[in-house]
Amino acid sequence: MITSLRSKGFLVGLVITFLVIGLNFIRVDNVQKLLQRIEGILYDARLVATLSEKPRQFDEQVIIIDIDEKSMREQGRYPWSRSKVSDLVTKLMDAGVVVVAFDIFFAEPERNAIEVVLSKNQHLDSQSKAQLKQLIGSVNFDQEFAETLGNSEVVLGFLFDDSAQNSGQLPDAVIDWSHEQDQLSEIATFEHVLGNISILQSAATGAGFINSVPESDGFIRKASLVLNYQGQLYPSLALEAARVYTLADNIEAKSKVSGDTTWLQGLSFGSHFIPTNEKGQIFIPYKGRERSFQYISATDVLNDRVEHDLLDGSVAFIGTSAVGLADLRTTSVGVQYPGVEVHANVFEGLIHPEILPVELDITVALVFTLLLLTGFILAMLMTNQGPMRILIISLVSFALHISFNWYCWWALKISLPLFQVILLITLLTIYYGAAGFVSENANRKKIKNMFDQYVPPAYIEKMIRSAKGVELKTERKEMSVLFADIRDFTTLSEQFTPEELSDFLKEYLSEATAIIFNNKGTIDKYVGDMIMALWNAPLEDENHAVNAVISAMQLISLTEVLSEQFKEKNWPAIRVGIGISSGEMVVGDMGSTYRKAYTVLGDAVNLGARIESLTKYYGVDILVSSSTFEDITQHNVICRKMDRIKVKGKNTAVEIYQPIGFEADLTDAIKADVILHEVAIEHYLTGNFIEAQEMFTQLKQNANLPITIYSILIERIANLIDNVDATNWDGVYTHESK
Repeated sequence: MITSLRSKGFLVGLVITFLVIGLNFIRVDNVQKLLQRIEGILYDARLVATLSEKPRQFDEQVIIIDIDEKSMREQGRYPWSRSKVSDLVTKLMDAGVVVVAFDIFFAEPERNAIEVVLSKNQHLDSQSKAQLKQLIGSVNFDQEFAETLGNSEVVLGFLFDDSAQNSGQLPDAVIDWSHEQDQLSEIATFEHVLGNISILQSAATGAGFINSVPESDGFIRKASLVLNYQGQLYPSLALEAARVYTLADNIEAKSKVSGDTTWLQGLSFGSHFIPTNEKGQIFIPYKGRERSFQYISATDVLNDRVEHDLLDGSVAFIGTSAVGLADLRTTSVGVQYPGVEVHANVFEGLIHPEILPVELDITVALVFTLLLLTGFILAMLMTNQGPMRILIISLVSFALHISFNWYCWWALKISLPLFQVILLITLLTIYYGAAGFVSENANRKKIKNMFDQYVPPAYIEKMIRSAKGVELKTERKEMSVLFADIRDFTTLSEQFTPEELSDFLKEYLSEATAIIFNNKGTIDKYVGDMIMALWNAPLEDENHAVNAVISAMQLISLTEVLSEQFKEKNWPAIRVGIGISSGEMVVGDMGSTYRKAYTVLGDAVNLGARIESLTKYYGVDILVSSSTFEDITQHNVICRKMDRIKVKGKNTAVEIYQPIGFEADLTDAIKADVILHEVAIEHYLTGNFIEAQEMFTQLKQNANLPITIYSILIERIANLIDNVDATNWDGVYTHESK
């Protein structure tokens, strides 16, 4: 782990991570627009994917009164007379509509028909002019509309537009905003407004701006609930309609002050609190694609062709879809989306805040944290890995982040950016995949050259396929080592010609090596007739001790088979002594600058060589150390304790064991003698010599196990009885020779 954190690959991964994070600070319009565009596409895809097939329904019914082509044909071209608009509002109110909101503003007064006649007919006599002037009031449709507004709950629209001159009147402020004159704010500020004429605005219940807020790619994903005009916040059409609908007297802007900047946190009206971003914006909670709300033609209302039950208790937004007048917007759910329906969606979200996607104040910090953690973890996991493992890590990372993002959106209604995380994972995958591909090819050649003579080809391929690969580094680890030596080889070799000796060794060593390879072993070296093999390096092997013992048992069986075959060639029979030791060893590429070898060092290695040399003394084929014994007994290998000894050059006593075989393969007689042997050896080691001698004598007579050890121990006990105080006896026998 520490090594990977210090590697060049890991550092490159961190650099890529910081570069992706740094994209947020690149103040290049094209870069930021590209980031926003891609993030917007991902947002739109997520939104569309989670839209319900059946549009959501609430008790509050929101309908669209549409000045459509049908209305134009029946009622005449728009703009209509204020009298007709007044009739429309009156009929809606009579039908039980609670609030009417106009996605339209009335910036100019309607010309009085009588005044037009008088101005066009200056030749009329005084009496005719006087009579006509008496009729002016009867055709003052602005006044008529104003009176209707005064008797209704109507919200008018107005437009902030810095490219136009101020006109009309703004409503009284309904938003309480604690804001010092010299404090900065992220809320958009306007200097010019196109309002409604004063007679209408004064009579209306309220008014809200109808400005849309397209992002850099032209799509409308967010709605501004408030805008700043001359130091005062004004509500959007949807927000004002929601205030009127909930009978709230005003709207309170919740802000926090940091230095000389005021940060808007949200808006409160009635019992509702709407969290916003610092610009006073919310994500628009689109119900579905266009016409997800019920549309009713304005002419049907004017001609009483609408059932009152359909309108009763509803909130009506009045807009137009007629050709030439249509207010169509590009949105996440459609590129020809009616603007009036955007207001309807926002209104529904304000009345039901639980459906509003939330943009957290800490979104930027959270995204930075996710990027940093993702980059760090992926750099750590992908460093020194093969392409396939890198791909798996990448896919898992994609799945986790997309699932987390989806969960936040679906379950928590939290909108989190996704593109930068996807970009980071993609870049890291490309880099580490390319680096891993190059490294893997180099690693294949390296491993092939390293271990061609040590391990079987199948395991070389396994190491090559390993994502971690294999290094020549020196390390400490738990291993098992085996020493196998042909008994009396010097005497045997004198019976061969040089050519026969070469053939003899080649045949024996080839068969023996195959056995070791088949049991996951690695050949350390051949020294004449001696084989040194090791387990758990370079290949990982949790069962290294038992595999070493299995190899030893098979080697003994091999010598029996080969001895029969050698008779046909008039070669002598062979016997092998094998010593196995397990424990912590130092393994790696060792040697000088001129020559190196992959080998092991350590006390456990030396012990293995020493106990191999004792096999002939004890009259057995295999001896193992106590650490090996502890491992193999867990795999049902039956052993008998042979002795407690000190080997040449060591002051620490060790116990040695002879593996008899797997429990399932042994006869009942052998198992019984093994149990008796264990009792006898414990008597011997604890100084109960008479009992031990009797049992060893019995075991020697049974002859179910090799009896050399019993002859040794019986003779040794005979000397101990007369010469050793049993109370000071530690059971240790010291071997003076190697």
